[in-house]
Amino acid sequence: MRLSTLGKVGAAIAVVAVVAAVGGVTLIIHGRPQPLGLAPTAQKSPAPSPSPDDPLALACRRPAVRGNSTPGIDGLWATQPGSIAGYRAHEKFAELTSPHDAVARTGRVSGWILVATSADSVLLLTGCIAVDVRTLHSVDQLPGFDTRDRDKSASDMLGAPSYPFVIFQPYPASLVLDPRSTAVQHARLSGDLRIRDVTKQSTFSLDVRLNDNQLSAAGDTTVQVGDFAIEVPQAAGGFVSVDPQITLEVSLVLLKV
Repeated sequence: MRLSTLGKVGAAIAVVAVVAAVGGVTLIIHGRPQPLGLAPTAQKSPAPSPSPDDPLALACRRPAVRGNSTPGIDGLWATQPGSIAGYRAHEKFAELTSPHDAVARTGRVSGWILVATSADSVLLLTGCIAVDVRTLHSVDQLPGFDTRDRDKSASDMLGAPSYPFVIFQPYPASLVLDPRSTAVQHARLSGDLRIRDVTKQSTFSLDVRLNDNQLSAAGDTTVQVGDFAIEVPQAAGGFVSVDPQITLEVSLVLLKV
């Protein structure tokens, strides 16, 4: 009888342990923010131009082109409030059996693109998008941890005090997009990506939608941070190990100015 009772107690403890483990994994999964998607259509008129003294605006100075208020996609499009950028990194903690995604984001995004149209495509003539990495903040959740504690370390690894902006400058490209469609379309956009003082070619995979004179674009690219002279924790047996393949995410809202 006593052995039977002990067996039942042991089984109960095992069930509790399994439930706790499943619950921990569930919390980790629910604490993982979804990738950035297309912003809803909302704004009707462009926000005021940024201050000429704003360093973020200066990082992507707008070209001196005449404004174009006519309908259609041709013209200069500027980022608007509601644009978001950030990163997603796979990390593994020594205390946890399940991997975790570190996700940080910021709304300090500024830039523009210059667009024209041809008979059957959209021509991206030039552009520049800058992100203030000093303002990145963690948005993921992890039981027993304050994920905001990593923000200072991430800022230091990015060299944010000396290199406050990540800048993407797309190459001129002919994009197979229908400017008359309001459906979600897809594009790949290559360009120069500058992180710290290193510039490398990178390609973003984007969902694009033109609706009610608002251009929305959302997508990502994956970079090897070592190519940009960034070191992440990878030591075996350390507190945390981070995959050096980092995903950069954007969700841009642009209006013609």
